[in-house]
Amino acid sequence: MSKKISFYFFLFFCVVAFSQTKTDSIDYYVKQNELIKALDYGRAQSKYYFENKQFDNYCKISIKKAVVFGRLNDHDKSLSTLFNALNISNTHKLKGSAEIIEQIATRYSMIRDTSKAFNNYYKALKIGETEKDTATLVNIYQNLFRLYSQRNSDSAYVYMSKKFDLDKRTKSVKGISISYNNHFAYYTIIGKPELAKTYLDSCFNFAQKYKLNQQIISALFNLGYHETESNNDFKKALEIYNKIKKDFQKDMTTTDHIDLYSSLVYVYENLDDYERANYYNTLLHEYNNKMYNEQLSDKVREIETNYEIKKVENEYQEKSKLLHETQNRNKKIIFVFVALFGFSLVLFYFFYQNLQLKQRNKIKEIDSEIQENIINASLDAQEFERKKLAEVLHDSISALLSSASLHLSAYLVGNKTEIPQEILKARSLLKEAHDQVRDLSHELVPPVLAKLGLFYALQDLCEKNSNSVIDFTFNHYGSFRQRFNEEFEIKVYFIITELVNNILKHSNASLGNINVEERNGHLIINIEDNGKGFDDTKSLNTDGYGLTQIKARVRSLKGKISIISKINKGTLIYIKLHIPPR
Repeated sequence: MSKKISFYFFLFFCVVAFSQTKTDSIDYYVKQNELIKALDYGRAQSKYYFENKQFDNYCKISIKKAVVFGRLNDHDKSLSTLFNALNISNTHKLKGSAEIIEQIATRYSMIRDTSKAFNNYYKALKIGETEKDTATLVNIYQNLFRLYSQRNSDSAYVYMSKKFDLDKRTKSVKGISISYNNHFAYYTIIGKPELAKTYLDSCFNFAQKYKLNQQIISALFNLGYHETESNNDFKKALEIYNKIKKDFQKDMTTTDHIDLYSSLVYVYENLDDYERANYYNTLLHEYNNKMYNEQLSDKVREIETNYEIKKVENEYQEKSKLLHETQNRNKKIIFVFVALFGFSLVLFYFFYQNLQLKQRNKIKEIDSEIQENIINASLDAQEFERKKLAEVLHDSISALLSSASLHLSAYLVGNKTEIPQEILKARSLLKEAHDQVRDLSHELVPPVLAKLGLFYALQDLCEKNSNSVIDFTFNHYGSFRQRFNEEFEIKVYFIITELVNNILKHSNASLGNINVEERNGHLIINIEDNGKGFDDTKSLNTDGYGLTQIKARVRSLKGKISIISKINKGTLIYIKLHIPPR
């Protein structure tokens, strides 16, 4: 419980962003979690601003790029980007360097280098006060208050007061609400709960007046903490937590739900209502699983994104350099010929235009190739992480859960007296966790594919997806080797799985058929259905992202794919793949 209550109790430690800049493309891409596009846009803008000597804008876009690198936990690139911007700012004697240094300090704080964080916050503070950069000063005061509060230093009060005064001068509604919360935390830390409660009430009333739902939720959690820890009034705390559950359900994140249910378990245990405590403990278990799955997905996405960014950056730099050199060389040739042969100016003009057209077409081809490489890199990363996660879940976590369950069973066999309900409940939870881990492992990489091979996995896929609405059949012809290359089998299986999913989602078919044949070192795959079909003469410009992925994957396997479809006459997909050596 102590970990739970500390979350909202120290909510004020979060770094507060009060940026007043307008939203542009990089902000939009970050909001959409399209970090590669955000960095591509930032790179292009940085180049434009630098070449046109718009150094103020260059520094501002650099700060945003650093934030994106921070989102990817690449703090080295984040700091490198910020120090480069600081060098430009100092060289050209620009205003606004306080914000850059404040961001540098924040990066050091995130990697727990507190000494460098303090040094840079004080540098930024000195410049910010000189330039009267109020937006940056608010962030600096908040962060210094955060760091000094962690040390229980009296300096925390100084920066808390400075931030509060600045919030009132700038009439920042959100900032004032957070400052009230800062006062609650500070007076709670130094052991003055009654004074802390006064500021907490101000925080709640102020947030409620201006409809700041996140601040209201934070204040209510802190109020519940105050009632349990300072007043020992668990009934009052229960009313507060029930209010959060009733009035702010739509505004709560997964983390908010975890903290709410953890608080309710704690309160009901202290009220001796163990039935409700167990009920909310079950909900807490469900949301912890949800949080784990979200974190797992975020981690996989972060690995994929970092891989794509590094690959795209290397390819972009190399090919841009070659193209730039080619363009410069061609321009020099053209200018020489124009100077020497003025009478053929028109001829060389057309030659130049033709050359430029070829270069643009080449750039388009390079862009297309890069996009296809990104798709294949993303799919490779997904398949690698699927296999890796499936092995970890099956071989490690599942085994540990089974072992724990066996120990409990052995205990129950050896104790014939009355069995505590907690033991039975624990064994049930272990079984449920084991089943969920097993199911997740099977979803990531089907065990039939890993153990028996591609053909048995496809047979199993057809059986699993057949039902009263649609019937799938699987046929294979010719003589087959028992197994193919493991990586080849995984890629082919997920290609066919995606096509089967398309049939289920879009075709309205009642029959589906998968035919596979090994012939002359190639694997021939025919997938057909009797669904509504589509006009295949128009499909080339309307491919969905899933079909684009499939085509890219087939080409990466040195294969060919063709699609034949007519409206109301079903669809036939033909794939021919080269079989790699085992």
